[in-house]
Amino acid sequence: MPPHSAFSPVAPAPARTTRGLVQLGIAALSTASLFASGLACAAELQAPNGVLWQGELEGGVQVVLTIFSRAGTDRVEGTARYDSMLAAAPRQLDGQLTAQGRLSLRERYDVQAAAEYPEPRDGARFEGTVSADGLSATGQWMSIDGTRRQTLSLTRKAIYRERTVKVADAQLTERFPETGRPGLDALIASLRDSGCGEGEHECRSGIELMRLDGGAVSLLRTTWRYSGGAHGSLDFVGGTWRRDTAESTSAASAASAASAASAASAAPARSVYTPVRLADLLQPGEACLQKLNDELQAALKRQGAAEPERGALDVQALRDTRTPFTLYRGGLVMHYAPYAVGPFAQGAYQVAVPFARLGSCARPPATGRDKSPEPNEKEQT
Repeated sequence: MPPHSAFSPVAPAPARTTRGLVQLGIAALSTASLFASGLACAAELQAPNGVLWQGELEGGVQVVLTIFSRAGTDRVEGTARYDSMLAAAPRQLDGQLTAQGRLSLRERYDVQAAAEYPEPRDGARFEGTVSADGLSATGQWMSIDGTRRQTLSLTRKAIYRERTVKVADAQLTERFPETGRPGLDALIASLRDSGCGEGEHECRSGIELMRLDGGAVSLLRTTWRYSGGAHGSLDFVGGTWRRDTAESTSAASAASAASAASAASAAPARSVYTPVRLADLLQPGEACLQKLNDELQAALKRQGAAEPERGALDVQALRDTRTPFTLYRGGLVMHYAPYAVGPFAQGAYQVAVPFARLGSCARPPATGRDKSPEPNEKEQT
C-alpha cells in the first residue's frame, strides 16, 4: 500500500489508524491517482480500479478478496477476509494480475491481527486465472510453502469505482462498490457522501461490502476528514439490511400449491431489503444489552484500548440504523473510530462478538450463500 504521505498531506496517523485506512481501501486513494486525469474531469467516474471476489474454502469457510490495481503496473494489493475465522482482522495482500489473466496473491506480514484473532504462522497465497469475461477466477489457495492446498473458485460480486469532485471549497474523493443490482446499488448510494462538512478542506470516503450473501448485506463507510491542524479525523458509518424474496406472501399462503407455482412463473420474484439494527439482533431488555456491552468492553480491554468502558452501547445506539456495526456469518463486528475508546494515538478498533457468546440474548439473522438475482427477478429497497 502507498505510504501515508501519499494519502494525505498531513502528519502521519497512528499505526492502527493507518492500517484501518489501508484495509478499508482509502489509503490507496493517492494524490497522484486522483489527479491523473486532470481536475477538469475530476467529477467524472473513473474506470473500475478494484474488484470484490467471493468464494468458499473447504468446510464452508467464506473467503472475500478485495483487490485494487496499482496505477501503471500489473501489481495489485488488497485484503482477504476469512468469514467466521478472522471477522475483525482482514489480512493484507500483495500480488500481480498479468495481461494474460494470471492472478497471484500472497498474504503480507506487516500488519498484525488483533490478539484474539492470531494469524497462522505460514500464511497463505493464491495462484489462479481470471476468466476472459472477468466474472470469475479459479486456482489454488495454498500455504506459503505449497504443501497444503485446495481448489478455490471465486465469483466477482462487485467492482470498485472512485471519483473526485469539488464541493464548495472542499475536495471530496470517494471509492465505492458497484454490483449491477439496482436494489443493492441503491443501498450503497444511500451511504455515499455528498460533500465535506463545514470548514473541511478535504475528505476521502470509502465504502466496503463487509458481507454479501443470500440473507443479508452489510456495508461500512469510512471517511477521513481534514480541516487543518496536525491530523485529520476518521469516522465510521454502518448499514445492514436483510434480503427477502417476496412473492406476495399473503396471496401465496391463500392459494394452493399449484396456483402458487403458476403465479410464481407469471410474476417475477422481488428482492426486498429491510434495514437491520442492533436491536433486531438482540433480545430486548437491560440484561441482554449488558451482556453485549460486557463482551465489547472485554475485547477492547484485551486489545489495549485506554478507555474500554466508552465502548458500551446505549438503547439509542441499538436503534440507530447507522451505528457502525457490520455482520459476518458467526456474529457482529463493532467499529470504533479514533478517540472513541482512547486517545487518537491508539487509532481505530474493531471488535467481533460471536452470536454464540451472547447465548440466548442473540437473534442472529438468516444466512445463506449469495445468490445473484435471476434476470427476471426485480429488486426494491
